[in-house]
Order: sequence, then structure tokens, then C-alpha cells
Amino acid sequence: MVDQPPPTARPQLLYLSPVIPSTSGNGLAMRAGMVLQLLSQHHSVSLLVVRLYAPYDAPLPAVIARLCSQSVLVSAHRTAREPSKFQWRQLLKPFDRTTREESPLARSPMEAAASAFRGVRFDLLHVFRISMLPFARSYMEAPRQIPQCHLDLDDVESTTHRRLSELYRLNGNSTLARFEEAAAERADALETEVLRSFDRLYVCSEADKARLQSRAGTRICVLPNALPLPGPLPLKRPGRPFTFLFIGTLGYYPNEDAILHFCTAVLPLIRRASQQAIQVMIIGTGASRPIQHLRNLPEVQLVGPVPDVAPWYGQADAAIIPVRAGGGTRIKVLEAFRYECPVVSTSIGMEGIAARAEEHVLIGDTPAALAEQCLRLMADPALGRRLAGSAARLFRRSYTLEAAARSLETCS
Repeated sequence: MVDQPPPTARPQLLYLSPVIPSTSGNGLAMRAGMVLQLLSQHHSVSLLVVRLYAPYDAPLPAVIARLCSQSVLVSAHRTAREPSKFQWRQLLKPFDRTTREESPLARSPMEAAASAFRGVRFDLLHVFRISMLPFARSYMEAPRQIPQCHLDLDDVESTTHRRLSELYRLNGNSTLARFEEAAAERADALETEVLRSFDRLYVCSEADKARLQSRAGTRICVLPNALPLPGPLPLKRPGRPFTFLFIGTLGYYPNEDAILHFCTAVLPLIRRASQQAIQVMIIGTGASRPIQHLRNLPEVQLVGPVPDVAPWYGQADAAIIPVRAGGGTRIKVLEAFRYECPVVSTSIGMEGIAARAEEHVLIGDTPAALAEQCLRLMADPALGRRLAGSAARLFRRSYTLEAAARSLETCS
């Protein structure tokens, strides 16, 4: 149990997340970190993380810890009979005064989450993603019912699961297609049940708001994903092959499908149509065996995880977003806009972002169309500069942390 924090003029907020919030890394962690940063400007934030999503052993970043008055991390990815080496290390390590690591060896994740802030009075509960609802209920219900409860959906999971089902079916995996369809039905029922339980809902885009408007009796606020303004932009290096850059969590199936689709269906068309030297750089964690096999293609460089993506945008001539399923909005698009890197994407890859085809990005929804757009950039450097400049202006206008703070203010 965490001690009651000292009195403060700012309202007390409990932030529940299934992933360690961060300012870098995968999009889910970055969304959690972005919103926490914004909320901490007006609230005293206590953080409760129940590790439902990878990476399970990531430490709490110092920049996030500094924003929290206290934090508790609960491990939920192992049973008590199978503790990971990480969990044993955490048991042996002392933790500081404000951050505590709870182990499932002592009690269940549900019990650890429910008791983490027993006796602490909060003014606001902020729940990140619908998967945290089982852990949030003990804070939403009497006797310690928190007066205001907000839910950040991040994406509409029923829609995302249906798209995954279609993608698995397209790739010939009927078993996982049926699994995702069942998951979509469960998510749909859960969304209908819980949406009216919250005083406010946050979504990433106007499109997600429209999907939920008829089912949610509460106020829905659009809080777009956002990134801080960049430092000095990386310098482009001349004399290299024309370089396409793909950045994403490679263990996430829509990202795996996207880069496999590009390298096997789009890249051969580019190769046949142009004599220009090209390369495809793939950056991210969790590369599956099929992605690792892409190393056999002469144009492909599988880089893996990197501590900082900025230098890689400096080497890239275009960012590719060839995703065919997913939800929310893709932070990798905003990263490319921020670093003034031209973008070639599918329509789904740009969903939820106020970018227009031919003005900010090039769009292609078939292998032939994607290849054609890539070839246009390769043949016309001025086109790439024009797109990148327009996209950077859109980013600075609508997708910085300052812009997100303004959006949050309009919800209050």
C-alpha cells in the first residue's frame, strides 16, 4: 500500500496503464506517455501499470517517473510458478520511495492492483485502454468510488479485431481469422457495456469518434497523438541508394504483414521498373522468422531496434507505411512528418490523420499503386521536398504536444 501523498493544490489523478508509458519506442507506450505528460501539467499523477503488453521488463523511464508523485508496477505476464529472471531480480532489488515493483509471487495481479493505492483519495481516474477495466473497477466502485472516471480508448478495438480477421483471412489463416472475429464480437459487447460508465472518453481521431457516437452517452473528446518538436533535423547523405524506411513494432501482426507485403509484392515491381539503386531499411523489435528471411533480398537491411530513430530518417529518402489493418493513428506517420521525410502509405496507414493525398503524402492501396508512388518519388526529388514540407507544417500545426494540450483544454 502506498502512503497518502502530502496535500497539494492540484487535483489527485490515478493513471492506469497496461504498458510502461514512454516518450519513445512503440506507439502504444508513446500514446500512454504523451497523455500522462499532458495530464501532469494540471494534476498530481499517481501511476499504476499492470504489464499486459510487451515489453514486460522495460523500466519506468526517468522522464515519466519525474512526472509522477508515486508509481506502482505490477507484473502480470507470468504465473507464480514460472517467475522470469527479471521478476527474481526485481524481488531482490530495493525500490525507491516513490516507485514500487509488485511481483505476482506475492499475490495475484488483480489483488496487487486493487491494493496498490488503498487509502489514497483521488479526484480523477484516467484509464488507458479498455483492457485495464478489470483493474479499474475496484477504484470505480463504492466504497472508494472516484468522482470522475475517464477512458482513453486509443483505438476502437472491435474495429481493429475485425480488420485483423480480414487480414488473416486474406493471408489464408482461417483459424486466426475466426479467433479475431470472436475477439471483435467480445470487444463490441464490452464497448457497448462500458462506454456509458465513464464521464469522458478520449479517442485519437474524428473517425473513431464517429464510430462510437451512437453508442456512447458520454462526452467523446478527440485527443490526437502528438510528438514534441524535433531538434536539429538530421542531414541527408547524398550519393546513397534511394532508401525506403520502415519503422514499427515488428511483432505486431499488421506491421509484420505490411513489410512482408511491401518486400514481396511491391519491391519486385519497383525493381523491374527502375534501374536506380534502392534499399529498404527495417527498424523495430520482435522480427519474426519470415521478416528475418527478408535479409536474403539484396535491397533489404534488417536493422532491428535502435535507441534513436532520428539518424535513420537522415538516411531515408522516403518512409513507407504499407499497413493493411490496424486501428487508432500511427505515430510512425507523425514521426516521418516531424523529420520532414516524404511518406508513401496505404489509406489505412493514414487513417485518423488530417493529411491529404498529393499534398502531404502519396497513397497507394494495391501493390501496383504503391510501387507507382515510390517510383514517382525516386524520379522527382522536388516532389519529395514539397510533400515533406507540407507534412511538416501540418505536424507543427496539429500534432505537437502544444497542439495536443490545446485539444485537452477544449475537453475540460
